Amino acid sequence: MSTAIWLRALLFGAAIGAASGALSWATPASAQAPQPPQPTTAQMKSEGVPMPEPAPYVRNPLPDDPRLKTNQFDIMYVEPKNPAHKPIYDRLKEKHVLEKLQEFLSPLRLPIRITIKTEGCDGVMNAYFDTDMIKVCYEYFEYLMKKSPKMVRQGLTPNDALIGPTVDVFLHELGHGLVRVLDVPYFGKEEDVADYIATYLLLSFCKDDARRLILGASFIGDAEAMDEQGKAPELRTLADSHSLPAQRYFNRWCMAYGADQEMFADAIELGMLPPNRVKWCKYEWQSNEYAFQQLIEPYVDFELKRKVMAKHWFMFESPVSATMVKPKTQQVAQPSGSDPSKPAASKDAEAQPARSAR
Repeated sequence: MSTAIWLRALLFGAAIGAASGALSWATPASAQAPQPPQPTTAQMKSEGVPMPEPAPYVRNPLPDDPRLKTNQFDIMYVEPKNPAHKPIYDRLKEKHVLEKLQEFLSPLRLPIRITIKTEGCDGVMNAYFDTDMIKVCYEYFEYLMKKSPKMVRQGLTPNDALIGPTVDVFLHELGHGLVRVLDVPYFGKEEDVADYIATYLLLSFCKDDARRLILGASFIGDAEAMDEQGKAPELRTLADSHSLPAQRYFNRWCMAYGADQEMFADAIELGMLPPNRVKWCKYEWQSNEYAFQQLIEPYVDFELKRKVMAKHWFMFESPVSATMVKPKTQQVAQPSGSDPSKPAASKDAEAQPARSAR
């Protein structure tokens, strides 16, 4: 038996033993005095109650670990310090953004509670996961509003165009949280993993919503990539933990096209994907889908997931038909006889995508 398996068995046995002991010595429920409801971690933090250091993560939790629980997310809308952020704060609360996210994520079985919060960050545009908290700054929402279209674009109204990137930023930070809290192994950069998890979850919604979510989120990636167009690449940018904006843009669209070649059939026609990337998208989607199924879905309550996915989550103004463009030519996603597991000479010889998103 390997050391890792032996340690897992030992920890799991200790947890069961502790649980059994607690049951043996517990006072019967009928004899216990009624207890007042306990404040949540989020409430205590908002009231300035000193908090103990978070417990270390459960290393390699087994899917049947009794410490894994559903409904592990708390939420907080923190009043903004900057009066300019008050409309953003009010809008988020009015739309119940965090409440909906809390419900959508409820099927996840996690060993710790995680607080999702929106808060002013003293002028810093940021969003991040840290230990047991997903935090998105009002400055980041301000940035999304600045970068998103101000008129109808590709069939999406300005309001609809903001839904995709808003959902995406929370799911991206969730991706960081999942790989850390569940100790999920991965190759490459964690930022890329978080991108793929977010895109996978965006595509898990019904087809019409997935189309509009991906399109809206891509507008931000498009704007960021265009900002970089024509600039000499800086070493700090090339060395950053995030991939280049254009790379992230193409990765998202390749995942979408690989997931549903009918719903995203116009990806090439609209300039979302260069032809030399398209033929590999089916396999990129399949590899990420397999990774999610093997590494994340064992920690999902499937009955609760079924109820969650049956709900209608978004109220788009734009009909999905308005976002669709009929391709002029038939694109082939995979050349006959190609093997994605082997480097293809034709693939290496093709020109690489430019850093522009168009």
